[in-house]
Amino acid sequence: MIHKHVLFPLADIRAQSNPSSSLSLDKLGILSIVEGFPPSLFRDFTMVAKLVNKDQKRRDIAQAAMGVFSERGFDATSMNLVAGAAGVGKGTIYEYFGSKDEMIAAAILIWLEDIIEGARSLSQRIEDPELRLRTFVNESMAEFTRDQSAIQTSISVFQVVLSNLDNSQWFDPIQSAFKETWRIIVQIIMDGHEKGVFNIHGQGEAEKIAINLVAYLDGICLHYYASGGRFDLMTQVDHYMEYLLESSLK
Repeated sequence: MIHKHVLFPLADIRAQSNPSSSLSLDKLGILSIVEGFPPSLFRDFTMVAKLVNKDQKRRDIAQAAMGVFSERGFDATSMNLVAGAAGVGKGTIYEYFGSKDEMIAAAILIWLEDIIEGARSLSQRIEDPELRLRTFVNESMAEFTRDQSAIQTSISVFQVVLSNLDNSQWFDPIQSAFKETWRIIVQIIMDGHEKGVFNIHGQGEAEKIAINLVAYLDGICLHYYASGGRFDLMTQVDHYMEYLLESSLK
């Protein structure tokens, strides 16, 4: 089905260009030209619809690949298994990804981006820098507290990346995620500094704090998984945040 935000502009242009023209959907959900609708506009908007659908299909396949990868590990993940999980033919996967490596690398990047974006979108609505920082950290960790398999997934990701450090295809998604997380944390800290909430010595110190905070979160997740979940993860994160705020930011 073509997305609503594609259908509405088509209807608006139809009304403006020729009120007597009309549009219909065939059984495949593809717009058909009916009398009076400019063919050039039809081609433009159907191309937009195809691009939107193609991007979404690529994301759907990558997310299915992440599910298989999380459950079975890299070596046991096959194109056939991913095709089955995504509900597509194996040949369709090769239309979007040239190899298993490329597919898993894309899946890792999308998984990390979704976690970061979820935390960012919630925290950015908060004016108070201290509460915003706490919210960003807590929401970043929420994926792991809701589903312990997410920690296993992150460990599997790091195992693959560390085994392929000379391959930028694997390293780049992790590096990109780290840089974006650092950037968001630095932005929050600097905003707090400008508002007089945080007492730091410029952006350089904010960057060091961000790197150390992300390193702590990675480490505590690994320790939580290795201990079999024998302590409350968020209690430890809250304790660290209290220490960080009192010792480094105030």
